[in-house]
Amino acid sequence: MKKLRKDFVSVIIINWNGMRWLDECLKSITSQTYSHFEVIIVDNASQDGSIEFISQHYPEIFLIKNNKNEGFAKGNNLALPHAKGELILLLNNDTTCPNNFIELFVESFQKIPKVGAAQSKIIKMSDPTKLDSCGSFWTNSTLLYHYGVDKSESLNQFNQDFPVFSNKGASMLIRRDVIEKIGLFDDDFWCYYEETDFCNRVWLIGFECWYLPKAMVLHAIGGTSTLFNNDQIQFHNFKNKLLSFIKNFEIKTLFTVIPTYIFLSAIISLIYLALNKPKHALAVLKAIIWNIKNIKSSLQKRKKIQDMRTITDAKIFNITKRKPRLIYYYRLLTGALAQYKE
Repeated sequence: MKKLRKDFVSVIIINWNGMRWLDECLKSITSQTYSHFEVIIVDNASQDGSIEFISQHYPEIFLIKNNKNEGFAKGNNLALPHAKGELILLLNNDTTCPNNFIELFVESFQKIPKVGAAQSKIIKMSDPTKLDSCGSFWTNSTLLYHYGVDKSESLNQFNQDFPVFSNKGASMLIRRDVIEKIGLFDDDFWCYYEETDFCNRVWLIGFECWYLPKAMVLHAIGGTSTLFNNDQIQFHNFKNKLLSFIKNFEIKTLFTVIPTYIFLSAIISLIYLALNKPKHALAVLKAIIWNIKNIKSSLQKRKKIQDMRTITDAKIFNITKRKPRLIYYYRLLTGALAQYKE
């Protein structure tokens, strides 16, 4: 058996008013069998006693105190200059993990030659028999195919390694040298879709993103995001998707992706209006307007990213694209993915 290489791991946790989750999360991560790691917490101006709790009960943890909520994307970026690890482990504050989590994650990670980033198995804290998700595949609709959501975690198809288009940032292990090539998250994203944007860049420089289920975490799902207004979530969601497309895809891909995205956005806006949710419909429109106003900056980012490209979109999609049945999109939009049969 090949001996595990003891790469140093920097665990980064973003916290914003997550006091209710912190003790269990930090107990589990500081009790690991894998000893070659550090923990960095970025606190986004919490007002619930989180800072005081961490300082008192976990003084060994490196704590960054922001004066305002910088979001998930910039929060992780702010931690990077302080991270010493060859591997960077992003972990949500509403997760807990078994004491062999890091050891198993690093072991699985090191077995994949071209892996640049990977997601562990993520199980729902509210029902440990069910999956959160196994990562996401690309689809022709421009909506991601979130694989395994609410399915039984014991099924064989969800207990084997496989490549995905995008990992979920709730439990994500990344090579430091990949981050040094392409950066981590885009500060403009604030939150939502930042890990998909990052994973797209991982693929286009010739590395791969994988789902590695041997390592597992429990996730409360939306523990912090439920504190945001839903129309704010929709704004960032639609804004960030379009920005990511503009930056990362080849021109010939954009000729199909952009019209599809605009058409889909219009349909979803009309659905929101029909459901008497005008703020949600307006959020979608604001997302498109934001991208128009910031197109110059986006094109500057695009040039840098495209200059790093080593593989075509077609070759990436060959590995990472799936074609879910039409009913998937209905289940997705109605929040009923548990009823979709993979």
